[in-house]
Amino acid sequence: MKKRNRVLALTVAAAMSASLLAGCGSSAQQGGAASSEAASTDTAASVPDGGEDNIIRVGVVCSMTGGSAIYGEGAQNAVDMAVEEINAGDSGYKIEIVNGGKVADDAKDAKQAMNAYNKVMADSPEAIVGSFFLSVTLPMAEQASKDGMLLATGATNADVTLKGDSIFRNCFIDPYQGKMAALFAKDKGFAKVAVIYAKDDDYSNGLKDAFVENCEAKKHTAEILRGMLQCCPLI
Repeated sequence: MKKRNRVLALTVAAAMSASLLAGCGSSAQQGGAASSEAASTDTAASVPDGGEDNIIRVGVVCSMTGGSAIYGEGAQNAVDMAVEEINAGDSGYKIEIVNGGKVADDAKDAKQAMNAYNKVMADSPEAIVGSFFLSVTLPMAEQASKDGMLLATGATNADVTLKGDSIFRNCFIDPYQGKMAALFAKDKGFAKVAVIYAKDDDYSNGLKDAFVENCEAKKHTAEILRGMLQCCPLI
């Protein structure tokens, strides 16, 4: 059981870590959605013959449509790579991505996120990976906590993991990132700083708020310049 749990933890961590990096890549990556679809089919079919006890089933939820689809494309590619690598190993366990090997689409919408969550839950996964945005991750975290389902997310809002003991993240929270950015500005001796952020993006707003709060606490002047950035909006 301990070994099974280690393999499950490795799968979830690898998939989410790779997804975070892939989501910040170009949406014009060669092969994009077409390669993801082909790879996901291979992933779904990669589970070998044998007892069900050797199969670890994982669900994945992310934005596959709309303006944030780049995150979902990156997540699908990352999950496919993680599963391929782990299944090629000698752990004795194989990973199966439920929903036919495909990422369930949350469309960056809270209602759709719950539909995606329920869709993968219907396949009885042992863990769910997703999502990146507070607006869709928070309701999933609340339900996952009630269900006792392990949920691993890339959402950086501090409230997400407070929803229950089965909710985890694999990245730094907004307050920490904002604090470190403010300390960097202070160490560089900057007396006046500005922030460019995406006003409709959860991550960008959370990071901006934490940065401004820490700058003001350290008596910096923070001029907020509203802008829209493509892909990963960073300070």
